[in-house]
Amino acid sequence: MATRLSWVKEAFRRDVHLMENGVEVGKLHQAIFERDVDASLYTVQLRFDVTGFLRHAVNVHDLTADNRIIGTITLHFGKRAELTLENGSVYTWKRHNMLMREWDMIREGATDADDKEVVSYTRTRQFLTDHGDITTDLPSPEAEIVLLTGLFIRNYFLRRRRVVAAAGVAALGA
Repeated sequence: MATRLSWVKEAFRRDVHLMENGVEVGKLHQAIFERDVDASLYTVQLRFDVTGFLRHAVNVHDLTADNRIIGTITLHFGKRAELTLENGSVYTWKRHNMLMREWDMIREGATDADDKEVVSYTRTRQFLTDHGDITTDLPSPEAEIVLLTGLFIRNYFLRRRRVVAAAGVAALGA
């Protein structure tokens, strides 16, 4: 059965709220001056622990299982990322365009023909608010982990884009 959620991020706020039928069921939160992100959806509680200086890697911790690492995210140049779970499942994050209005999490198969889109995201921008929809047909609890990871990766790349743009503006002013 497909799960349909919506997400909302207000301008100048650090939280992304996940809604189902108008009721909040999850959230991503990044504290100010922190790289790590805490995320929850239904009963799943995760921490995305960003490590490294120039080349970042991310460990995915399950906060309900004594902070155990349940997966890793490998970030690549070209706005590409992969989630590898402890059970061996691999999911690739793929954006459809530069503005990141649509992106997917794709389960890697034995061949490219076996790859399967398992979580789809859309974004529409309204004045001072980003919001969008999420659709998945993965079974729980892996669905929650993959779904939260897809939002985390998108927000990570957007933050990184803003930092690079700010550094470019600062360099021009110097």
